[in-house]
Amino acid sequence: MPRGDAAATPAKACDIIVRNAYVVTMDPKRRVFARGAIAIGGRTILAVGSEREIVAGYRAARTFDAGGGVVHPGLIDAHVHIVHGTCRGIFANTLNSASQPVSFADWKADVTPEDEHVATQLAGIEMLRHGYTCFIEPGTAFDGDAVAEAAVSLGIRGLLSGPYIWDDIGPMRHLGGLDSQSLYGRVPANLDRCLKDMGRELHRNRDDDALVRGYVGVYGLGTASDRLLAEAKALADRERVAFHQHEGYLPGATKADRDRIGKSRIRHLADLGVLGPNATLIHMYVLGEDDIAPIAETGTSVVWCPVAFFTLGIMGQTTLRFPAMHQLGVNLALGVDGAVDATIGESGTAAFFVSACTREPFGPETILEMQTINAARAAGLAERIGSLEPGKRADLVIRSTAAAESYPAVNPIHQLVLTSRGGSVDTVIVDGRVVMRGGHSTRLDELAVLAAARASVQRRMARLGLRPTTVWPVVE
Repeated sequence: MPRGDAAATPAKACDIIVRNAYVVTMDPKRRVFARGAIAIGGRTILAVGSEREIVAGYRAARTFDAGGGVVHPGLIDAHVHIVHGTCRGIFANTLNSASQPVSFADWKADVTPEDEHVATQLAGIEMLRHGYTCFIEPGTAFDGDAVAEAAVSLGIRGLLSGPYIWDDIGPMRHLGGLDSQSLYGRVPANLDRCLKDMGRELHRNRDDDALVRGYVGVYGLGTASDRLLAEAKALADRERVAFHQHEGYLPGATKADRDRIGKSRIRHLADLGVLGPNATLIHMYVLGEDDIAPIAETGTSVVWCPVAFFTLGIMGQTTLRFPAMHQLGVNLALGVDGAVDATIGESGTAAFFVSACTREPFGPETILEMQTINAARAAGLAERIGSLEPGKRADLVIRSTAAAESYPAVNPIHQLVLTSRGGSVDTVIVDGRVVMRGGHSTRLDELAVLAAARASVQRRMARLGLRPTTVWPVVE
């Protein structure tokens, strides 16, 4: 037999190869492949590595040349009221709208399934353009089917919970424009109603491949009785899903809650046993130094919404505890909350600037962790998404090399987190399917969605007798 090298291993078939890419994996070693590639088969990532290895090892039906651009895991917005972005420009300040004939909460209560559907499509297009492939809606959408159908029409992931799970609305009187009798009329503060509704979206998890899944949430901020909290956490534990609630939102509300129960809300939640690895607390702008330990000790996640923090104007009334939580190993994720005064893509930059006001600012790498693997953990999906690793779902973003904000390209991660915006996203793949190409949806007529969203908002304004909060005279 002639001597020589053994026959080369035949290349494996796959559906997509992304090559010539600066691949930011977010894997446990945080590896970055300066000239990397990714092989995708069906919904799943098959391999990640150097371009030479991947191209030699796989034969693809379709190849994307990233042109040396950044390729990263799809970003995850861990807390976004996805329907609320359509009130941009209608309220000068949503929290201070309580004194108006129609408040922000009245606006929320007025929404129809048709309004929620088109608002989700509008927000979904904005998400994809900013590199987001998954969102967590915190139980403020009334028609889960309308939201889910809109998300699926775009090919984006989402998590939904039952609407407004609260059985004590007393604390809401401390929250200004979030207090609304019309809202309470639509979702009564009734224990029986909440026990029925809190698992309403969990049926979606029967399909393991579903883009939109269910989790368990309560509204929080003291609006859930101890029994409701215990029942909700027990349901989340049984179903092995995430459990979320708002906490630590405003100084006045937090103080009133402490006065009412005789201890901090966080200590109370810890004593009830409703914190833990599947639990997530949202906002957390106002909390004591002694509240950090029970969060860290129980493995509870925290979702920080720095854009919302800016709009509340409470910087001088509280001490930011996020750096201290990070040092103790608390899993921190980012959410936009309501993309009313900013776009969905502003959270990373806002986090950088807010943290810069502390002694321990967050670097771009930490912020990217908050938007990817940390957010996946808060979603209960860390085994599926949040990083580019073999076996995980193929959710990834290819950034354009033609965007000025991506240059001088000497530190791509710094620029990805802090300067790259919607104009830098070229291609988005979710679950192995190309849902955005050339910066535009491959699924929907974007102009038709924009027109439908505008028409929806105009109808709602007419129903409620609202006008935009313009200051200068507008001549028709």
